[in-house]
Amino acid sequence: MEMLAVLEASGFSMWVKESSTAYVAVLAFHTIGLVFLVGISTATAMRILGIANGIPMQAMQDFFPLMYAGAAINVLTGTVLLTLYPTKYLVDPTFYIKLAAIGVAIIALRKIRALVFDISDAADTDSVSRPTRTLAWTIISAWLVALVAGRVMAYSVPTKLETAAAVLIIVVIAVLGAQLATRMGWVSLSEPDS
Repeated sequence: MEMLAVLEASGFSMWVKESSTAYVAVLAFHTIGLVFLVGISTATAMRILGIANGIPMQAMQDFFPLMYAGAAINVLTGTVLLTLYPTKYLVDPTFYIKLAAIGVAIIALRKIRALVFDISDAADTDSVSRPTRTLAWTIISAWLVALVAGRVMAYSVPTKLETAAAVLIIVVIAVLGAQLATRMGWVSLSEPDS
């Protein structure tokens, strides 16, 4: 704990905390990294699930370098943000929930890349296996958990619980809405006919 306190009081950490420009820049770049990594991987997962069938599956592979760039930006900026308050974050279970969710999402994304894009001509078809669809849902769910956990780390336990309850309600409404849209024929989330 002493070493974490020293890190928290270091010149670099104090400079970032006291400089509104540096702190805002780190947060801005962290958000840009999230857009590249979370946004594009979620869009890829949604395409695998049958949303936006007009976009060729192969075209989604071209976005992987941007996802990797987003991941690199987030590792760098996330490390800087961690050095600002390590005595707070490293004892918060929410931080570890966030890291676990990020790990699950990255592993699922790598498996999707292997199953869909790295197999020759597999990305040229719209036939996606059930395990691949499960991985796509895993990516979406893991990113949701990671984003909510990351956002609520700044708050007290009661606020964290209230936020988690609100997100759960929204997710239930979204799932019910998706089921209704599927039944009405607006969206097809079922597996394509082989």
